[in-house]
Amino acid sequence: MSPVKNICLLDGGLGQEIYRQALTANAYLWSVEVMRREPEVVQSVHRAYIDAGSRVCTLNTYAATPPRLAREGAEDSLEDIHQLALSICRAAIASSGKVIDIAGSLGPLVGSYRETPPLTDEVLLNDYRRLCAAQSGVDLFLIETMTNAREAMAACRAASETKLPYALGLRVESNGKLRSGESLMETIERTMAYQPSAVLINCSEPEITTQILPQLASCGIPFGAYANGFVSVEALPGGKTVEALERREDVTIEAYTAWVSQWIEAGASVVGGCCEITPAHIDHLHRTLEQRFNVGRWSDILR
Repeated sequence: MSPVKNICLLDGGLGQEIYRQALTANAYLWSVEVMRREPEVVQSVHRAYIDAGSRVCTLNTYAATPPRLAREGAEDSLEDIHQLALSICRAAIASSGKVIDIAGSLGPLVGSYRETPPLTDEVLLNDYRRLCAAQSGVDLFLIETMTNAREAMAACRAASETKLPYALGLRVESNGKLRSGESLMETIERTMAYQPSAVLINCSEPEITTQILPQLASCGIPFGAYANGFVSVEALPGGKTVEALERREDVTIEAYTAWVSQWIEAGASVVGGCCEITPAHIDHLHRTLEQRFNVGRWSDILR
């Protein structure tokens, strides 16, 4: 009798859930302002994903990067902001009574869904090193929504220096390439020098994810995915805010679970949800997966 497969279940679209519930979601860095003014909202969203079955909680720090904070004159608060996010997450976990891993978030420095940022390699590396240090106390790092090799390489190098496990997450376009036009697999191959613990496709459309994911099996390390539920993301690199983004009505909880099941059949061992994937999606996914798999946290499954 073959052993039961282990699946690490991440959380879902933290930012979009916070955005829907918060009163202070009209600021430029609204995710940061909500933590300062309405920390209970962030804590409740973390708790909702834990109750739904997530065994890894990601900090609400995706947008709190040095360049973004500098635009608001708040770069000096970077360390305090990240530690506030950590304390809120810890409070949610404590209230649940469960044992949950905490993931630090290393997102694009300037903005999501763009090509190569107008930053030197030295600045990229130093900024990611600073983000890693600011999130001291996490169990692992998720490098999220990478769209180009330069940024992915810098984030991987900085994460590897912490000696914590980390996953590289890349967004893939409909042509199977990164937004920069670079090859997905060639970019992943370049990052292998920094020994990521897993490689993921994240914040891509579920259909694109399903089509591309089997390629990751050749990487020789654990792989997986967490997709978004947006109609389109093109408004953001064009300069608009999250208000311009629209949720896909066809990404139902049943449909998303069906997509994730295909990823697992293709060999994925790390799954979850990105933007617009709600606690209800994760709950349905968890209840479905636990019928066939051992569902747990990163530190239990990906040692």
